[in-house]
Amino acid sequence: MHTIEFETISHHHTINLPNNVPDGVLLCALLLSQTPLSSPVDRNLKVLLCSVAEGITAEYFARPQDYGREAPEWVS
Repeated sequence: MHTIEFETISHHHTINLPNNVPDGVLLCALLLSQTPLSSPVDRNLKVLLCSVAEGITAEYFARPQDYGREAPEWVS
């Protein structure tokens, strides 16, 4: 049996909770699985942010030339 345990706050009962659990209550969730779960994620924020920006170049942020709208042609 494999497990993941995490703390979360209840919000709009997105998972089935007893009706007497109000929104905004801190909960401890325990997920059980028969199959192996994926390897733990490195929770270092700096590593996560660097992985998001990996491979991005200046061209990615370059704005296209915008010459505005073309003059409309009116049917006369």
